[in-house]
Amino acid sequence: MNLNKKRIEFIDIIKGLAIILVVIGHTSPDKTEILPYKSLIYAFHMPLFFIISGMFVATNRENYSLQTLKDFLHKNFIALIVPFLIWGIIYMNFSYTNILYLCFGSWINFVHIHTLSSLWFIIVLFVARIYLELFFMLINKLKLKIEYAVLVTIPIFFMLGFCLPHHNDISTQNGNFLSYDIAFVAAGFMLIGSLIKPYIKKLTEIKNLYLIPLTIFLFILFAIGFSLTNYTHEFALMANATYTNLHTFLFNALTGSFSLILTGILIYKIPIKKRILNFLGENTLGIFLVHRHIVVAFLTYLQTNTILNRFCINTIITIVSLIISSLLVILINRYAPIMFGKLNNTLQKN
Repeated sequence: MNLNKKRIEFIDIIKGLAIILVVIGHTSPDKTEILPYKSLIYAFHMPLFFIISGMFVATNRENYSLQTLKDFLHKNFIALIVPFLIWGIIYMNFSYTNILYLCFGSWINFVHIHTLSSLWFIIVLFVARIYLELFFMLINKLKLKIEYAVLVTIPIFFMLGFCLPHHNDISTQNGNFLSYDIAFVAAGFMLIGSLIKPYIKKLTEIKNLYLIPLTIFLFILFAIGFSLTNYTHEFALMANATYTNLHTFLFNALTGSFSLILTGILIYKIPIKKRILNFLGENTLGIFLVHRHIVVAFLTYLQTNTILNRFCINTIITIVSLIISSLLVILINRYAPIMFGKLNNTLQKN
């Protein structure tokens, strides 16, 4: 099993679990509505995506040049910025002024122009990838030991991300240009992903006798960290640099992410077909882009037309939204793949 292959089944399973959590988290769309399950999901689900993204960062290129940087920017522009612009314009209240707000690239602006606020993830991922490309280019030029350089740089990126000023007053500020501060935090998680990459394959070879207790132990650590979060009054919103307590945020982000990674590996090792999770994992970007308004529409309808309790409503919304989103993703992949950053159907899936 090679992490350089286009599709890695256990990674797709992990991503499939993660995108399900994203949809569940959005069944509480009101930013002022704080529910225990929402706080739990938001404690780690976006750091998990950044950690997984970091596993696919190229860290050992032989040559770096202006041309390789241009190629890198072109590839990521197509994969991320093109779908960002397409979906941002589709969802927003259209005006040329709002296009400028969209291109500014902050979560606050996305809320202001009523576009898909989740687009913050794409712009942050794009900027974080640039940070890492420049970082590994520097490491290559200086001929430094990659592992040591990564270990030193992870806390530096986190410190920059946490300490840089963040303008988050929606009534008076536009946020930070291209969410550059949040991108440093994302880059820190991505470096962690690049660091653990060599050990991920080994986890799939560990006997369940040892893997299951390790997974349970990590879940216990996460539960302890989460218990220190006052979920009745706050939750981590990385999109707006709202981390609550920084130590708790990092602890929950890492223990929660590693817990889900190990859970995905355990599911991968079960000798049954896992087509649904594989599909969701292969199409996380598509599901991420199309599901939000489906969730909101069904939530509005069920809350006003049924007497079901909140758990039943959210379960129905999650299942129905994933089904409808998956059908839309299949259609878009077939007829308009550029909407998901693919020039044609043969390009690598997200």
